[in-house]
Amino acid sequence: MKLLLISANREPFPDPVFPLGLAYVAEAVRRQGHEIRVLDLAFSKSPVQDIARVVAEESPEVIAFSFRNLDNAAYPLTRFYLPDYQTLVQTAKDAAALSRKIKTPSGRPWLIAGGSAFSLMPRMMLDALGVDYGVEGEGEDAFPALLWALEEGLSPLDIPGVFGAEQIPLPLAFSEQSFKGGISRSQKKYSFDGSTWSRMIPARDLFQIRRYGRVGGMANIQTKRGCVFHCRYCTYPVLEGSTHRLRDPESVADEIQEIVERDHIRSFFFVDSVFNIPTSHAEGIADALIRRKLRIRWSAYASPSGLTLPILQKMAAAGCDGLEVGSDSADKSTLVALGKGFSRDQILDVSEHCRKAGIALCHSLIFGGPGETPETVKNTCRTIDETKPMAVVVMAGVRLYPRTPMGDWALETGHVKEAKDFLAPVFYIDPSVKTFLLPYLEQFAAKRGNWILPGVVAPLRPITQKLIRFVGYKKPLWHLLRYGVFKDRVYRDR
Repeated sequence: MKLLLISANREPFPDPVFPLGLAYVAEAVRRQGHEIRVLDLAFSKSPVQDIARVVAEESPEVIAFSFRNLDNAAYPLTRFYLPDYQTLVQTAKDAAALSRKIKTPSGRPWLIAGGSAFSLMPRMMLDALGVDYGVEGEGEDAFPALLWALEEGLSPLDIPGVFGAEQIPLPLAFSEQSFKGGISRSQKKYSFDGSTWSRMIPARDLFQIRRYGRVGGMANIQTKRGCVFHCRYCTYPVLEGSTHRLRDPESVADEIQEIVERDHIRSFFFVDSVFNIPTSHAEGIADALIRRKLRIRWSAYASPSGLTLPILQKMAAAGCDGLEVGSDSADKSTLVALGKGFSRDQILDVSEHCRKAGIALCHSLIFGGPGETPETVKNTCRTIDETKPMAVVVMAGVRLYPRTPMGDWALETGHVKEAKDFLAPVFYIDPSVKTFLLPYLEQFAAKRGNWILPGVVAPLRPITQKLIRFVGYKKPLWHLLRYGVFKDRVYRDR
């Protein structure tokens, strides 16, 4: 079949993100022999015109959209992307209606949606976008199966994770058995084990990988899927499942080496929800990278759990020069309320260990959850400041999502009236800090040069961001906040 795969993400901050999930799906359908055209809108100056042009050029039988985020999850400077997504889908419909070369029974292409934004609320997103089908969760198995069913004239609704416009709507988009990391409702015809992605390398050659390297600084790598933690607000267990599915460390090293040699990129970011768990897997990847002697540098998301000094030293030897640690809070009661599985002391220990290992540290914090008080806010700010991190990223308010413990709690307590209310950005801030939180955080951050408040203060002008990347800076931008652009080393990939 003739496919047009569209990456709809256009968010430029803090950097344009390479559409890794769509690259995996593209590789899966390429292996089936489908004819593929990719349209990545991240760098498009006129996305509507580009979609209309490419649809006219290609006359695709299938147009598949990948939607990464519903919004920027920042309060109160919230950006909601769904209206833009709806415009893109309608543009594809209008352009296809003008074509007389589309080889489908109806003479129009099948429109399919996927990606993490779709997967959070598949039924509501299907209705809001007006597409024919949607794939909830991972697409490496479900999307090729969907294409096969369409080719054979069969209903694809027996395929795990596939939703269709002709299905009978459910009372709630998430009252059904939820799709978990590639395994869904029990079906007779199809059986997916959620491991296909781990045996393939994403089709980066279909995208502008070197341009992402220039304007974003780093290539993104996934070493595992699934999250075993129980943070009350988090969607990773919904999107990837609650058990780990691990890639072979040597396969990860192979992928990185290929990017170094083919694309001349030496800066990487591991996009796992938590890189350092399981510890043995993180160590295995570090060992594989050390053996390759690739002269790379990399960053990752991490948890304070299990980050000992020996592990951090091994990671540093493998090229790790920065970690974004999901501390969320440094107050005991708040950590418990958010469902975190570590303590304030562990946060302090990790901060000291990173300093000794020579790894820059960025704490990520979330304020305003249930039970938050002015005192817990002050405790966290004071403690995190004492760790002297390179940077701190602060989110004011908790973005509520369905199928999460906090989302369920919000429905039960009336903070969210109806399930459909989750579609537009909805945040929770405990009433006891409703008027206190934002002014206090702004005042606290203003006295420090390295606290970022994405939802409160615009952190960086686009022209400044572009200039930093233009001169060759390849680390995450938060590395600059304590030392300034010209006091940190400027890396260039050669």
